[in-house]
Amino acid sequence: MLAWIAQTRLQDFKAYHTATAQESTTGIASQTARFIAEKKRLVGLFAREYLQLIQQLADKPHDESLQQRLQERISAHFPNHFAFTLTDSDGTLYMEDFDGLIGDLCQQDIDTFVTGGEQRPRIHPHSEVYHFDILAPFGAGATSGNLFISFHADILGGVLKNAQSPQHQTMLIYPEASRLIEVTADGARINWDRDDYRLSTDEQRRILSRQAVPGSVWEAVDLHAPGLFTNYVAGLLRQSAFIFVPFVLVSIAMLIYVRREEALRRRAEKHKDEFLSVVSHELRTPLTAIRGSLALIDSEVTGKLEPETKSLATVALSNTLRLETLVNDILDVQKISAGKMDFHMRPVELKPLLERCISDNRSYGEQFSSSFVLKDASPGIIVNMDESRIRQVMSNLLSNAAKYGAERDTIEVGMAVNGQFVRVNVTDHGPGIPEASRHRLFRKFEQLDSSDTRKVGGTGLGLSIVKLIAEAHGGKAGFNPEPGAGSTFYIDLPLGEAEISGGTVN
Repeated sequence: MLAWIAQTRLQDFKAYHTATAQESTTGIASQTARFIAEKKRLVGLFAREYLQLIQQLADKPHDESLQQRLQERISAHFPNHFAFTLTDSDGTLYMEDFDGLIGDLCQQDIDTFVTGGEQRPRIHPHSEVYHFDILAPFGAGATSGNLFISFHADILGGVLKNAQSPQHQTMLIYPEASRLIEVTADGARINWDRDDYRLSTDEQRRILSRQAVPGSVWEAVDLHAPGLFTNYVAGLLRQSAFIFVPFVLVSIAMLIYVRREEALRRRAEKHKDEFLSVVSHELRTPLTAIRGSLALIDSEVTGKLEPETKSLATVALSNTLRLETLVNDILDVQKISAGKMDFHMRPVELKPLLERCISDNRSYGEQFSSSFVLKDASPGIIVNMDESRIRQVMSNLLSNAAKYGAERDTIEVGMAVNGQFVRVNVTDHGPGIPEASRHRLFRKFEQLDSSDTRKVGGTGLGLSIVKLIAEAHGGKAGFNPEPGAGSTFYIDLPLGEAEISGGTVN
């Protein structure tokens, strides 16, 4: 869960900074394009407004007074300009560049503009000022040409600075010139102290967004700060460790405690099982002797009994039988749980077996004025089983149905094939199983009525034995409660393969 939370937070963090970078590069590209377009428009307007002065200087390029007048006009309109000059229609300078303000890159821009009319600004390095050029045509005929004005590159830094977010770095680069850095938020690249102004491999990896600037050679890029994501991951790891380490320590302590308690529970369970096993075995022999003796006395083999004496002998024999049943059930549970009970498996047809079980338990049902009826039983269904143990299961289910069913109940026994299993149902029509008691079914020594005044007897092991034997056969046991309308207990047993009465069941 901590890993998922950390991963989600990291993804959200990356998504936030990526969206921020995309917004900044889109804004920078748009604003820079508008800025350049506006400069082009203003230089064009200036060329038209001062056409007469420009043409006069073109006719007399060495007239210093005309140069001064045009310089003053340009300075008034473009205070952040670096230099200006005039060229003819072929791109040849009208005035000599004695100060070296018009470099080779400037001349290349002039030639590109003259030959194709294309004007894509780029940064020109200069010992005094890094700048970019804007050109506009003027006049017609013999005195036509181009007005050339260079502007400080630092003015573009303001656009980047306004769009730059914390933990981000924005810049204009020249992709076609080996990703050369042109402008940063501090202005022209010369303001940034470094040896190589091309983007390094690390800087290229840190680019979150890029956007081409229309009308220029530039591309607006946004880089995240070094270590932005790694530092965030480190912070997440520290936070997770702050939570996880105490959690692990508590979990280890709890695990040690639980394992110790489990070991104590298993030891107590083992002692209990050993005790029950020893007691059960020790009880079985004297109980057999007592039951035999009481049976002889009750049948008056030893002599005629007074009515009261015979009644006492009958009660004693009945309770001895109940005690013997309890001992046998305890021993069965212990053997099955310990895996020491042997199951003699063989293919058995299910319908005749159910008929025998109903016949064997009919007298028991009559004690509760209940009867058993076999319904929906298809012949030829084979189950690989230990017949004696399945008969024991059916006896437990039938006796429970008789004890807890309705008065004069007709208890229905049915079977239905479902895939690779056959389900055997025993349905009574009693009051049903209270919802609060359902979770206790199939537990050892559990009864719906465990009070001292309960109306029916039992060991509380019957359903537990049913469940263990069903699971030992590769099946399961369960029930379908119907409050107020009875209960259906069932066992699912895997089908076997055999040919019965000319039919094959798989």
